[in-house]
Amino acid sequence: MYKLLLFLKKTDNKEINNLFNDYTLKHLSELSGKEIKAADVESNLLLEEKYSKFCEVSVSSKEEWDTKMNSKAGKELNKHLMNFHQHISVIFINYPD
Repeated sequence: MYKLLLFLKKTDNKEINNLFNDYTLKHLSELSGKEIKAADVESNLLLEEKYSKFCEVSVSSKEEWDTKMNSKAGKELNKHLMNFHQHISVIFINYPD
């Protein structure tokens, strides 16, 4: 299993929060083929960076992820994230077979 974990950095800027909800989640949903919802980050006391939202996408393998990222939806997501990267943290998790 291969997962993308995406965290929105805490901000009072409503425009950033709206971009995350309206575009980031939309692109992730299109990429995965299912609705991706954001969860509220309640606490991350041990981390220097504070986060307000979290979402994840799971696929069966890194190869499947790479294929999805080369699709039209993947390219749109990549373009969006290039313009939005300073507001998020992204972690990829690869579970061994």
